[in-house]
Amino acid sequence: MNNIKPLCKLLLIEDDLPLASLISQYLRKHHCDLVHVSTGAEVELLVDIDKFDIILCDVMLPDTTGFELLPSITSLTSCPIIFLTALDENTDQIQGLELGAVDYIVKPIEPAVLLARIKVQLRHKFIQHNSPLLTINDLIFDKKLKKISFKNKTLPFTVQEFDVLNVLAEHYLDVVPREVLFEQVIGRDYDGLDRAVDLIISRLRKRFEELSLTFMSIRSIRGKGYLFSCEQVN
Repeated sequence: MNNIKPLCKLLLIEDDLPLASLISQYLRKHHCDLVHVSTGAEVELLVDIDKFDIILCDVMLPDTTGFELLPSITSLTSCPIIFLTALDENTDQIQGLELGAVDYIVKPIEPAVLLARIKVQLRHKFIQHNSPLLTINDLIFDKKLKKISFKNKTLPFTVQEFDVLNVLAEHYLDVVPREVLFEQVIGRDYDGLDRAVDLIISRLRKRFEELSLTFMSIRSIRGKGYLFSCEQVN
């Protein structure tokens, strides 16, 4: 499967257009499906706000504040909300967090750090660790039985395929180096030439196609490793 699945669907509420452009370009480059609005009034017009996985909200907007806007947002969606602001007083940060935001990031913002903070919240949203089970959306990884189920149906993966997918799932939203997969699945160090893991990944992609598991994908990140993504299925 060569199609690149979005890392997440993200709403950016920011009236600083140069900053919004910088953030949007960086997050889209890293496979975020991003929608940008610049006022509270535009947020009120959104009819699918409950479809977003995460919301980045500036505190000082032209027609309102993020603090005032938050109750109307949380009445429509339970997705994580991160405040972006130039207000760096402790009292402002405490107010934002007490209102229900999951994080509070003070400007200026380093895009790479912002992406890392977003990934932290997405992990909390998508993955619940209930040993020996690991759940991502509707996928359940049973580490004891080495089985993966989707909506109460067991998927026909081999034990080795399970082991690879399980390692990728345990590092969901992060790139897993080949070295890690070799160590944890193949049981030997990666020598830079061995293609054992690549062949398993290729087999998994074909299995996704055969089983019509279009919501699952494994991306090759050049020079770094592999990244597993799984879309929410309605």
